[in-house]
Amino acid sequence: MPSAAKQLQSLSHAWNEPEISLSAIQRWLTQFPAEDQAIAIRLLECMELHSWARMLRECRLLHQRLCMDLRDDGFDVEKFSDIDFTRAFVCKSGDMASYVYRKANRLSVNHFKTIEALHQSRIDRSKRAIVILDDYIGTGSQFIFQFLGRSESNTALISAYKRTRLCSLVVHDNARTKWRLLQRHCIEDVMAIEERQLECVDFSLERKALIQTLSRVDWRKAGLIAAQRDFPVMAHPALTAKERITMRQFLNQCTCEEEAGTTEFLLGHHSFFYGAPNALARVLLPLFKRVEDFTIYPKESLRGLPAEIIDYDIENPEPITPL
Repeated sequence: MPSAAKQLQSLSHAWNEPEISLSAIQRWLTQFPAEDQAIAIRLLECMELHSWARMLRECRLLHQRLCMDLRDDGFDVEKFSDIDFTRAFVCKSGDMASYVYRKANRLSVNHFKTIEALHQSRIDRSKRAIVILDDYIGTGSQFIFQFLGRSESNTALISAYKRTRLCSLVVHDNARTKWRLLQRHCIEDVMAIEERQLECVDFSLERKALIQTLSRVDWRKAGLIAAQRDFPVMAHPALTAKERITMRQFLNQCTCEEEAGTTEFLLGHHSFFYGAPNALARVLLPLFKRVEDFTIYPKESLRGLPAEIIDYDIENPEPITPL
């Protein structure tokens, strides 16, 4: 069994990221009692950090899977003359994913259009495909409820295409479950899951409208494609049965000490060199910097959130954004 020092050194070298230095890992670890440090290290060892080089490889894999899928439906996957690439939200991590995807696959910038530009275009979309790129999809809420459910214009835009593909480097099993329900047109079941998972959001005023808008989408024409799968870290195959129990207790203890965030219940184990998705356990925030964005929901519907935006930095123990 390697010593804790060697395990930390191995993590630092494996991640190879100056933003997550050995000293930063050590400072993170020292916040826990000695008896919890072994399982805290195992938690870190289960983490998947997507470096720039790894993202390039995964974008190529994602592109291969997309092309195989659309080729079967008769689309031009050589010149992409009938395919529009875009991302759902501006100034979010999907922008980074789109940039890396384009670079990795040597695609012309002419193939990429903003949602705004697509809205303004008068081209016939009935024989075209739209590809929406992202880096991480946890619950799928941003795409399902914000991009589509709260925007009849986006719903109409997507519905005008022959095929829609939501492509992400990593997709959590939680989103996959919702997607399968959507393809069976179980819209109310997806709505019920959303309300159970996001108790801090009051859906009562918009529930009916969301269901009606989402019901207009032909989900059989929409596909979800990923390069990697995410799932709760306690289910990591590298953990023993005993370690899974201990890790669950450790994470539960950490959650009790801090107010739970919106989607950290996913307990994902993937992060990126530029930041972490909202699916990570809160205990990892000081190490894997991120901005947690609650702005996808109307402010008047937020109840009991610790903050609208939380920005953690291991070098600065105080949140950059005032709570």
